[in-house]
Amino acid sequence: MQRILAHFSSTDLIRSEAQLEREQWLIPGVLKFNRFFLMPAALAIQLCVGSLYAWSGYNLPIEAAIYGTNLNKGTPVDRNIASITFYIAVAVFGSAAAILGPWLERHGPFKGTLLGASLFYAGNLLAGLGVFTKQMWLVYVGYGVVGGMGLGIGYIAPVSPLQKFFPEMRGIAAGLAVCGFGGGSIIAPFSQLGLIGSTYTKDLNTVVGVPLTFVILGSIYFVVMILAGLVLRMPPPGYQVKGITVHTIAGAENLKTSTAVDESSATLIPEKVKSDVEVAVVENKSKDVFSISLPEALTSKEFWLMYAMFFGSQMSGLLMISKIQSIVINQLGTDATTAAYYNSGLSAMNLIGRLLLPTISDFVGRKPLFILSLAVQAILVGLLPDFIHLKSFPGVITSAFIIGLFYGSGFGMIPAFLADQFSSKNVGATHGVILTSWSLTGVAGALIFNTILLSESARLQTSTAEGKANLVYIYDANMRWVLCIVLISFLVCLFIPVNLRIRKLPRVAGEIIRFRFINGRMIRVMKGFKFVQVSKEVEDNEWEAYINTLNVK
Repeated sequence: MQRILAHFSSTDLIRSEAQLEREQWLIPGVLKFNRFFLMPAALAIQLCVGSLYAWSGYNLPIEAAIYGTNLNKGTPVDRNIASITFYIAVAVFGSAAAILGPWLERHGPFKGTLLGASLFYAGNLLAGLGVFTKQMWLVYVGYGVVGGMGLGIGYIAPVSPLQKFFPEMRGIAAGLAVCGFGGGSIIAPFSQLGLIGSTYTKDLNTVVGVPLTFVILGSIYFVVMILAGLVLRMPPPGYQVKGITVHTIAGAENLKTSTAVDESSATLIPEKVKSDVEVAVVENKSKDVFSISLPEALTSKEFWLMYAMFFGSQMSGLLMISKIQSIVINQLGTDATTAAYYNSGLSAMNLIGRLLLPTISDFVGRKPLFILSLAVQAILVGLLPDFIHLKSFPGVITSAFIIGLFYGSGFGMIPAFLADQFSSKNVGATHGVILTSWSLTGVAGALIFNTILLSESARLQTSTAEGKANLVYIYDANMRWVLCIVLISFLVCLFIPVNLRIRKLPRVAGEIIRFRFINGRMIRVMKGFKFVQVSKEVEDNEWEAYINTLNVK
C-alpha cells in the first residue's frame, strides 16, 4: 500500500544539467528546440493511436475470417463478437493511463511513447496471429489488453508536455494534443478496407488478408510513434510563460508575482542560463499560492464531479463510434464502402470537435461548453430512434456527426479543464485517472448495450413471420438508458465549482454550499436551506482578508 501511495504522490521529473542542456536542441548543434515542434509530433502520435476508433471496420472482416460469412438478404450482419475487442481496449486504455500517469511524469514523455508504441505494436501482431489461427480470444488479449495498454500510455504521453509548455493557452494546447486521436480513423478505415478488400465480408475475396493488415498497419504505427516521440520533452525547472507556471491554477493568473517572468515568449532555457531573457518584476504576490498536490487533487470533490460528468459526456459518442458502420449497413441499407466514408466523416467531426471547442473554451471557459455539449447530446439521443425508424439518412448522420463533434470536444477540453482546476503539474496523472471514466463508459456501456442489443434482436426476430429481426427497432431500448446517463451528467456538470473564490474562500458558519447566480453574485446556501446573496463589497473584503492570511503581499 505504501508503494501505491508513493507512486501516486510524486510527479517530479529529475534531470541532470547535461540532459537539460541536450533538451535545448531538437537536432544537436543544428536545430534548437522550440515548443511549437511538440504540436506536429503530438498529432502524429495521436493519428496512430486514434486508429482505435476505426475498429468497427474490423468487426465484420474478423468475424468472417474466423466464423465465415453471415448474410441477411445479401447484407453482412454483425455478430457482435469482434466488437467486444474495442470495449476491452477502451477498458485497458483508461486503466493503463491511470496507473502509468505518475510514472510518465517522473520518466518523461519519450519513455512513455516508447513503451506505448511497443505495446501497441505487439497488440497488433497478436491480433493478426489470432485471426490467422482463428482464435478470437487471442484477438481479445492481443489488441484488447496488450494493445489497449499501449494506446493508454501513448495517448497521454504528448498531452502532458503540451499542457506544461503552453500554460497560457491550455485549451488550444489540449485540442492540438488530442485532435489526431479523432483524426486517426479518417485514414485507418480506408487503409483497412484497401488491404482487406471491400467485398471480403460477402465472398471472402481479399487483397492481403486480415492478419497481414494488422502486421502492416501495426508496423507503420510503431515507426511513426517512435520518430515523433523523439521530439517530446518536459519544460525545464522554473519554466513559465507570462508569469504562469506549471503550478498555477485557473483564476490565480491575476495574482501578481515578484518572480522573474519571461513576458515575451516561452523558451526552453534552464534557469542557470536565463540571464539574457528579458523579465518583468512586479508587485510581490504569488500565482502559485494555490498550488495543489496530486493526492489533494485526486481526493477533491471537484475531481470526482468532473469524473462523473466526463463519464456521461462521452457515453453516446463512444457507442456511436463503435456502431456507426453497422448502423449504416444494417439499418440504412448501404454497402461497406459507403459505411467507411461515413465512419471517416464521423471521425472528421470528432477531430474538429477536439480543435474547435477547446480553442473557444480559452475564451468562454470549459464548464459552459460541457453544459452545452451534454444538453445537445441529450436532445439528439432522444431523436435518434425516430430517425432510424424512418431510415432518415440526413437525420441519423447529422445526429451522429454532432454527437461525434461534442464527443471529440470532451476529450479536447478535459486536459485543459484539469489543468485549470489542479494545475498542469498534475495533468498527466489526473488526466490518466479521469480516462478511467471513459473506460467505464466502454466496459459498462458495452456490457449493457450488447446485452440489450442481443435481447432486442431475439425479441424482434420472434415477432416476425419470416424469422428475421426488424433491425430498425433494435436500438430503441438502448437509447433510452443512454439518454438517462447523459441527463444525469448534465445535472452533475452544473455543480462543478470553477471560480477561484467559490472554490477556495473559507466557508462561513452555517454555510452548506455556494454558487454564483447569473448576475455574478455569490449565493450561499445556509443551514435551514436559507439562500443569502453576498454583495461584491463583502465578497472582496472576505477575499482580501483570506489572501492576507496566506502571506501573499
